Amino acid sequence: MKAVILAAGEGTRLGPFTHTEPKVMIPVGNRPILEYVVQALVENGIRELILVVGYRKERIMTHFEEGKSFGARIEYVVQTKQLGTAHALLQARDKLDDDFLVLPGDNVIDARTVQDLLEKGAVPSIVITESEMPSKYGVVILEGDWVRDLVEKPVDRISNLINTGIYALDHGFLAMCEESVGSGVSDIPAVLNRLSGVKKLRAIHTQGTWIDAVYPWDLIRVNATALATLEEQTAGKVEEGVVLRGPVSIGEGSVVRAGAYVLGPVAIGTGCDIGPHVTIYPSTSIGQNVTIGPSSFIEESVIMNDCSLGAFSYVSHGVLGKGVRSGSHLSSPSEAATIQLEGELHSLERVGSFLGEDTLLGGGVKVLPGSIVGARCNVSSGCTLRGDLEHGSVVI
Repeated sequence: MKAVILAAGEGTRLGPFTHTEPKVMIPVGNRPILEYVVQALVENGIRELILVVGYRKERIMTHFEEGKSFGARIEYVVQTKQLGTAHALLQARDKLDDDFLVLPGDNVIDARTVQDLLEKGAVPSIVITESEMPSKYGVVILEGDWVRDLVEKPVDRISNLINTGIYALDHGFLAMCEESVGSGVSDIPAVLNRLSGVKKLRAIHTQGTWIDAVYPWDLIRVNATALATLEEQTAGKVEEGVVLRGPVSIGEGSVVRAGAYVLGPVAIGTGCDIGPHVTIYPSTSIGQNVTIGPSSFIEESVIMNDCSLGAFSYVSHGVLGKGVRSGSHLSSPSEAATIQLEGELHSLERVGSFLGEDTLLGGGVKVLPGSIVGARCNVSSGCTLRGDLEHGSVVI
């Protein structure tokens, strides 16, 4: 059986982190989200993968190549315009000749999620799960084990069961997609609603992992989930006087200097320099070639590749895009905050700040909780940032 992974989208609501990176390549647990999908399939013996790519497709294709390093055989097809999931699936139709799986490439899943789908053996079928925010997804209305209706992003709460976007389908479904796209309906759930009038659609409630990042602050939760199964590894150098507790992974060429305290799960990538007396608390990922200055404190955060933080920095419940650089005494605390995004207000119990790639911060900068700073911003020493900052902004 082949699997089609939909990975053409940008992920605009993740704002500064998809400026030059497709959503599927955002790192959580120091691995691109898409890697978790590929691994879950391979662990279930599904190695013939078709990736539908589009936005920044070179980033995906360069990382995964032909799939050999991941135990898979990967082919690529291109969706030149993001016109919906059914349209995306149709780009792969010439490579499909039997039953197949469809999965989104931008959710973290595990092998159990795919296993639950395969064990039922029903085609067509859909994987469902529970959500605390069903209005952000497609809600599934059931009759027993069968789908009666799929309602996209309902205003009223009608169920907490949602569509994960993971399906087992037959080749005939592609003809329905083609007909539907031709009539202007380009999403798979809409085609499935038409299908349910002809054929029963089995709902499979997974016990596996399925977690999505819709907004920048969701990356904190997704990262914590990805680190939950972290394996201890010490490939770098740990100086005398360092305390490591819980699962901590330290990549090759990295140095954790004397007096540092690291409480896992924490992932530290390759080529990092963790300064003396740095404290890192759980559910933190630190990417490759990251420098953290002496006496800094990091907790429950994502620090992407090539970042550099000066001495006495403090980052809590935040995300720093690749290439962010700051002087000493950066303050990015967390607390309850309300964020307005796309005309909606989001009240969060605890949130830090979100800094886009290649942003430069002088010394003593304070970024207030809930702030979203665009890519390639330049902020002078001693400034305080609040709210949103557009890409390329200069703050003096």
